[in-house]
Amino acid sequence: MKKMTYVASLFAFGLISGVAHADFTTELNASVVKADDLKVFGLGGSYYFDRVNTNKGPLAEAAFLDKQSSVDAVFTRFDYDGNNLNAWALAGTYVVQGSGLYLNASVAHLNGYSEDIYGFGGGYYLSRDLTVYVDTEFDEDLNYLGMSLGSKKLFDLGSERYVSLQGVYNNPDEGDDSFALSSDFYLNRALSVGFGYEWADKFSDGISSVRSQWFVNKQFAVSAEVSYADYDSGSDTSYMLGATMRF
Repeated sequence: MKKMTYVASLFAFGLISGVAHADFTTELNASVVKADDLKVFGLGGSYYFDRVNTNKGPLAEAAFLDKQSSVDAVFTRFDYDGNNLNAWALAGTYVVQGSGLYLNASVAHLNGYSEDIYGFGGGYYLSRDLTVYVDTEFDEDLNYLGMSLGSKKLFDLGSERYVSLQGVYNNPDEGDDSFALSSDFYLNRALSVGFGYEWADKFSDGISSVRSQWFVNKQFAVSAEVSYADYDSGSDTSYMLGATMRF
């Protein structure tokens, strides 16, 4: 099951035509991941209650920079060693305009498991391109399952080049704490290359990844990622292809 947890984390850390300025209210994502005896198919979407302005920085960071309230849905299908599992999640984010504060809530379900997982959290924009946030998880009886703390910063390097940095600390109620670091370098507003690393007990045992995303235009993007997991019990490599549409 470590392999399933590893690939599922890719979705969590993880899912047309436009108007004149290519701003959008809806974003749809599709992806497929292949790793040895595991395949994962994902479909997701977000609806924003006001149009998201795409002219403030990298196209991939439009929602981060424009700060609009949204509802989100994700469906994931796991095919692991001949066994199929389906999972879904619903989430919502409310942005208190003009304050820098935002709140979120979610519910997730994996077929074959009797209990849903509920998430509650929030964050604060310290500036237009820097945020800190905390998320918590509970079971159906509101028993505490864990929390995560994170921060994200987008640096404007000039000449339409940017760098994003993100760090997350996960503190589950059971199991080892884990850490995740990631960064994306935007060669221009449409094209990025990035890396990520996640580890728990030992820094040398973790998941490393390299990725890239290209917005062909302001409405359509393609992405790819290669990840390598190295655990005491073995190692594995996964490959992901994805697409994004906005309207």
